[in-house]
Amino acid sequence: MIRLESLSKSYPEGNLFSNVNIFIKKGMRTGLVGPNGSGKTTLLRLMLEKESPDSGIVQKDKSITIGYLAQDIVTGTNLSILEEVLRAFPEMQEIEVKMLTLSNALTNDPDNIELVNQLGETQNRFEALGGWKIEERAKKILSGLGFSDNKFNEPMNVFSGGWRMRVALASILLKEPDILFLDEPTNHLDLEATIWLESFLSDWKGAMVMISHDRAFLDRSVNHILEIDLKKITLYQGNYSKYKKEKSLRMEQHLNAYQNQQKQIKTTKRFIERFRYKNTKATQVQSRVKMLEKMEKIEEPTEYNRTINLMLPQPSRSPLNLVSCQNVTKHYDDIEVFNNMVLAIERNQKIGLVGYNGAGKSTLLKILAGIEPVTSGEVWIGSHVDRAYYAQHQLETLDPDDTVFESIQKVSSGWSETEIRTYLGSFMFTGDEIEKYVKVLSGGEKARIAMARILVKPSHLLLLDEPTNHLDIMTRNIVETALKQFTGSIVCISHDRHFLNEVTDLTCEIGGGKIRIFNGNYDYYTWKKDSESSEKSKLIKHKTFRKGKEDYQDRKKTRNRLAWIEKRFKIIELEIESQREITRNSANGDNYELLQKALEKMNKLELEYLDLMEEQEKLLE
Repeated sequence: MIRLESLSKSYPEGNLFSNVNIFIKKGMRTGLVGPNGSGKTTLLRLMLEKESPDSGIVQKDKSITIGYLAQDIVTGTNLSILEEVLRAFPEMQEIEVKMLTLSNALTNDPDNIELVNQLGETQNRFEALGGWKIEERAKKILSGLGFSDNKFNEPMNVFSGGWRMRVALASILLKEPDILFLDEPTNHLDLEATIWLESFLSDWKGAMVMISHDRAFLDRSVNHILEIDLKKITLYQGNYSKYKKEKSLRMEQHLNAYQNQQKQIKTTKRFIERFRYKNTKATQVQSRVKMLEKMEKIEEPTEYNRTINLMLPQPSRSPLNLVSCQNVTKHYDDIEVFNNMVLAIERNQKIGLVGYNGAGKSTLLKILAGIEPVTSGEVWIGSHVDRAYYAQHQLETLDPDDTVFESIQKVSSGWSETEIRTYLGSFMFTGDEIEKYVKVLSGGEKARIAMARILVKPSHLLLLDEPTNHLDIMTRNIVETALKQFTGSIVCISHDRHFLNEVTDLTCEIGGGKIRIFNGNYDYYTWKKDSESSEKSKLIKHKTFRKGKEDYQDRKKTRNRLAWIEKRFKIIELEIESQREITRNSANGDNYELLQKALEKMNKLELEYLDLMEEQEKLLE
């Protein structure tokens, strides 16, 4: 589908990669991984020919269709989100308008055979394109990405940037292009929508190249990993876990090769220094100098470049009870988020919040942080308990014209330059990096600065809303280690299941205005929910058996009616197809009466079909 040959790309700051040779075939679902700034988005744009390489070529199969989700925020329009998604099929929209125009024309001129033929042909084309089913598919995709049914007809411009990104993603998925290019598609998704998307993509039949830092998501949605590291691009077969194992073996081999070469360089340089001024050794010295000049240096492996430790300021010992919510109720106008909610957070607890979109996870964090008032009830804070709140859009609070140093200096009153430099070093900013302006930082670097600002003062309770957004995988691992070593308490929201499993030891499920605590991490929570679902299923079967004799006759009638409906569906489908064949038959082109009767019968049958579907749905409830 897409082939890269001898591709190279560099910027004034340095070389990104060179001599890249990759062939993306149909069925390859490829995860693109690498540190922030390694060139992942650039490689994506080169494949899309939105950027030009310094050398090499990009070849695409003719007539392939492409879907691309960039990280840019999507602008709003006055169209409803459903209409916006359906714009993926402009031809279908044009045909729909044409059908409406022809139908209106036939109302005014019912004897016009030419209009009847045109309408029949247009309907056939609409059906061939899947027009009758496309809207239902669009609704299913929007639902999977977190939109409730009552939002489908709301205009695009009333939604935030993150929700607009979901609409853009829905439009791309609905179109089913031959190859998908997705740049961090889960950044604006909650956990529920992320799980739906990975299931959708795992069945993707075309090709896909996707940048993602979500390890669990990559494990379940891709079958290849394309890694950018040390200015080289390597393709691995398998999902993320398989890639990590193979990568570990290659890293060990790379390290051994690097260390052996370093020994060789050191020995050669020692020989040159020792015999540089001896005439009898001049030829040998010159030979070794040339050898060093021509030697293709092996890059030091990234993992061994330096040991990085994110050192979070540790708090003093806190009271046992940090925060307590007693009978808390929270409303937004007519929407009830919590109803008499009770929650207590204690010393050393690390809690992950889960729940469906709109359940109130972010609202709870804001209540615990003291920045969102409750409608009724009491929120009690322990004596001398310090809280730090990291918002989902914390990066927006940064001043783009500050340097990294100045950004921390503003919130660290009384600190010396040395103290600020040391503190920034613990957040992986060293040397000249602290003089960079915030506006030129990558998303991951901005996220680290934003977190460093809120953690300047030691806190007993960290309230974190999607703290791993914009962080690459290596940095996520570092943050996870730091949070595991943190001696205070944590309450966090994250769509990164790997992060939740590593950091949390309690899971708090929010839904229906209530809260339920599970005594384990995210994997424990899902296991417990699955177990309960299985037990509930067994209980329902048992109750059904006991009740069987009481309502046997009713259930028998329902079964018989459902069986009849299914048979009637098949008869109607055959009859509709029979009438459709009449409208398609060119021999009937002049027989207006026959065509009119066929169209009327089709409409009548379709209405009966819809009525039966409604009845079937009620009987199955």
